[in-house]
Amino acid sequence: MQKINKFNQYLLEKYPTVWNTKIVWMLLAGIVLHLFFFIVGYVSHADPSSLQKTDVKDDYFREGMIFIHLIISVLLIVGWLIMMFRNNAFKNFYPSSRRKLFLQFVQYFIILFINTTFYFSYMAGFKMFIKNKYPDRQMSEYVEIINRANAFLSQNPEYYTLDNRILPGFHDIYCETDLNKIDRNGKYFVYYNRVYQFYTVYARQVFKKNRYGDFLFPAGEKNTNLAYTENKDNSMIYYFKKDVVDLSPYIRTTGLTYSNFSEIFYENDLREKTYFRLRNSYNGNPYDLPKEAYKKKKIEISRLTAGLLNKKKEAEIGKLLQDFLDISKKFDIRTNLDAKSWLQMVYHPDTFEVRYFIKKYKPEPGEEYNLNQTPMDEEGNYVYTEAITDSTAAVVDGAVVNDSVQIKDFNPDIGKQLSPEQYFKNNVTDYYYYTESLKDLLTNIDVIKSTDFFSENIHLYVWVSFFLATFIFSFRITGLKSLLFSVIGAGVLFLAVILVTVLYSASFERVNMEFFIAYFVLAIGLVILLTPILMMKSLRKFAASLLINISLNGFVLFLFLIFFIISIHQKQHCDTVKIGSYNCPTIFDTLEFNLSYIILTGGFVFVYFYTAVLHRWKAMPE
Repeated sequence: MQKINKFNQYLLEKYPTVWNTKIVWMLLAGIVLHLFFFIVGYVSHADPSSLQKTDVKDDYFREGMIFIHLIISVLLIVGWLIMMFRNNAFKNFYPSSRRKLFLQFVQYFIILFINTTFYFSYMAGFKMFIKNKYPDRQMSEYVEIINRANAFLSQNPEYYTLDNRILPGFHDIYCETDLNKIDRNGKYFVYYNRVYQFYTVYARQVFKKNRYGDFLFPAGEKNTNLAYTENKDNSMIYYFKKDVVDLSPYIRTTGLTYSNFSEIFYENDLREKTYFRLRNSYNGNPYDLPKEAYKKKKIEISRLTAGLLNKKKEAEIGKLLQDFLDISKKFDIRTNLDAKSWLQMVYHPDTFEVRYFIKKYKPEPGEEYNLNQTPMDEEGNYVYTEAITDSTAAVVDGAVVNDSVQIKDFNPDIGKQLSPEQYFKNNVTDYYYYTESLKDLLTNIDVIKSTDFFSENIHLYVWVSFFLATFIFSFRITGLKSLLFSVIGAGVLFLAVILVTVLYSASFERVNMEFFIAYFVLAIGLVILLTPILMMKSLRKFAASLLINISLNGFVLFLFLIFFIISIHQKQHCDTVKIGSYNCPTIFDTLEFNLSYIILTGGFVFVYFYTAVLHRWKAMPE
């Protein structure tokens, strides 16, 4: 204690501002607490099962750590204010230069920032644990095994249908599955109520856009022949169907087979990862395909699966399945699979048909299993879209213009065959594997590793610290009475702006409403800012203190208003020259989060120069 008193005496004599703000002790307390939160973050997800849910990066807020954070921060700040408010050199006419006043404000900001940003230490500890526990090289090896073994999990029959086939000879071919678009003069394949027809395609690349930012459809092409599209950085590639291809030599069965599998379980490169299948909607366009890298990955999965099946080596498949289960055990994934039983379900070297299915979860006793990723009706059957009509439908330019096509025209024996949904029900086993838990774990590991938590959240904490610092600084300069009346005055001004806006809207029917509000508030802000600077002597000291407090706490908002006015003028210019807003970025779009740093810098610069006004105000008679 004696050493602490000596150190405080030294600060009082040599650095009175540092002694007054207690910044040394507050920084020491903050550093200790940051270390505590770092340790908590490091051990918070040591159990792999804690990573088996969505958005683990938000656990800080969902699991209650944020409340501990807030309580500690409030206690620290309140204790600091009690100690600091015992002395106020400025109020008691001690010499305070502009530099000292500004440094005092900066120290307030630093103290508040250090003692409100424990979130960053927690996430830094969490991120370090993930990087140490799950190194990139090892995870890449695990993901490769998982993607290869995923072909044999056979949990969703939709992954084993013929339209998923890529190799051999399928990766540059388009598979048409719409009954109404099947060319009956060409070769097609039928599986119960599914019809598959393969086409070669040709591409048309378009660079021009319309005024709304959408790429133009290629001139001279028919929309009915469109197979799919691929969106590049500055162009759109449209792929159109050309000729029917007979792939009979490669197709031993039209049913469910492991040879058709090409699904990616997980892609550990987040920039290339996507969870859309080739035939599903992508970016809102039902014809869009995923990125080229994703397509290449699917081809690689298909190649590895086909190569393993063609070898027909039971031991090699068994080793892959065992490696997969060993990884699952390390990750604590719930399953009752064993490699021997799993291999017996998979290994049918004649056609490698999918004869057994594994559940995605363990149903409760008496609960009927529900394949939740596939639409099902109230009776528990899969929902497939099929149109039943007269087979004499007319076809014009490849499109049905009368009735839709009847499935019986393609498969007359459909009534005697077992439907895919019934086949699945008859062959689903009691084995289960929680694939969603594994996906969540892998996703969370990559998200935690790749996310820059500091850059994403720093703006919130910076601005909280800045506004608290200006508020405390205002209190230290003008006192509690002036500060409270300043808050009331700001509220009255806000209500006055709303009232005037409503009256303007009623009178002018919302014509140029944005411009009116922006310039009206700008005018009020200029009056508040300039009056203490230009007319200090003509004001009463109390009235001047109200304007000073509003200026100190509201200047950064005034700067934001200026940028907002610039942006609405940019939008108006776009409309004037008839350029769509999609092609006309405003200053907000250009600067993005850099605008936050620009305004923050402007706030500090303003406080520095405004200290001269504070000195003039202090010299005014009471």
